[in-house]
Amino acid sequence: MWKTLGHDKAVSSLTRAVGEGRIAHAYIIVGPPSVGKMVLAMDMARALNCDQDAPPCGACKQCTRITNALHPDVRVVERELDDRGRRRTVIRIEQVREIQREASLKPYEGASRVYIFDGADSFQEAGANSLLKTLEEPPDQVVLILLASSAEAIMPTILSRCRRIDLRPVAPKLIAEHLTQHHGSDPEKADEIARLSAGQIGWAIRAVDEPELLERIGQQTDAIEQAVQSGLESRLEYAAQLATRFTRDRTDAFAELGLWLGWWRDVMMISEKTPQLVRNTSRMAALQAVADRLDERRVADVVRAVGRTIELLERNVNPRLAIEELMLAIPMPQPARQ
Repeated sequence: MWKTLGHDKAVSSLTRAVGEGRIAHAYIIVGPPSVGKMVLAMDMARALNCDQDAPPCGACKQCTRITNALHPDVRVVERELDDRGRRRTVIRIEQVREIQREASLKPYEGASRVYIFDGADSFQEAGANSLLKTLEEPPDQVVLILLASSAEAIMPTILSRCRRIDLRPVAPKLIAEHLTQHHGSDPEKADEIARLSAGQIGWAIRAVDEPELLERIGQQTDAIEQAVQSGLESRLEYAAQLATRFTRDRTDAFAELGLWLGWWRDVMMISEKTPQLVRNTSRMAALQAVADRLDERRVADVVRAVGRTIELLERNVNPRLAIEELMLAIPMPQPARQ
């Protein structure tokens, strides 16, 4: 049984390929974070090693050992932790070389060795070049699966040697049904989480299983609304705090800026008379209040300003200056339009 949800086309294609013995030696699965890339990759690993008639069965010894991360022929390669316990920014060449040494050996227990590179768009250049050699002369009984959020950051020569699978955001209705049926979430909460997930089903499941995640998002959204409703001095204080956090934890700061983008997107949806598309449904009153005092052009300007801030920070511009510029771009509180 395939555990992948919301990607029926990919599952159907891979099911046929496994059944007909047409599996490629290398795949690249491209899609947004938490959209199900790793789940699909693990499904593929189970399907290639399952010893039942309709793989992956999910229950045989091979499938069970892969699910429990105990199978010697299936490995996930990801960015390592540094001496401070922080995730490195690249997959190093030493990791690639270790996999190459293993890949030259026959499978130890299953039918295929499967190596899943999580974050293939973050290869060290030397590591990417080293992997390319393996892709050009793939060993027998070895399947490489590369996972990436963006194909643009991957060498064209690597892309050309992989069979590409694109995953799109999962429909909110499908996510909400899954949360209700399999994770015990009440329908109203499941609907809001599904909307907030932006199609990232992995994130939605985490939000149900880890209540502290939604609590933290609620606190960050409170801070966003307070900044929107505050004067310049308070906004600049917020900018300084977020910039400091950015230097300590870029991922968390980018996530908060993503909340900014989502919040103003919701304002735009209300301005354009499509409230059914709002994601932050529990914030409707605050969103409506801002939509009532700004025209659509001003709202669009803010959405672009948030996007520009994210782009600047990705290019390593001074975080405090970039975030302060965003605070200046947000219209000051004023009476609602008549």
